[in-house]
Amino acid sequence: MNMEEHEIQHIEQANPIVEVAVEMGLRVRGNLGTCFRTERHMGDTEPSLFFNVAQNTYFCKTCEDVGGGVIDFVCQFKGWDRPQAVEWLVHRIEFDRQTRKMYYSKGKKKG
Repeated sequence: MNMEEHEIQHIEQANPIVEVAVEMGLRVRGNLGTCFRTERHMGDTEPSLFFNVAQNTYFCKTCEDVGGGVIDFVCQFKGWDRPQAVEWLVHRIEFDRQTRKMYYSKGKKKG
């Protein structure tokens, strides 16, 4: 999959990182979540990820290699390569669009 930079930016903007994290089963409160690399947090009572909603990014204060944008999050959380993560996020956008269309089209008069 060879995508243009503007297409990648659209995919990232259309997938809010906190929503993606919650959908994947991560517990998030405000802009904090539990790091999914718990084995690296010996002694921490609650390893934390920090989400920057404005920039759609995240990082772990303990794990140097845990952080980035929403595509990076999907790759790191799921263990997927970048093309697989992008494909999943594209599907997520389309699913959201179809769901909204079904929900908002109910009750409208036809014709």
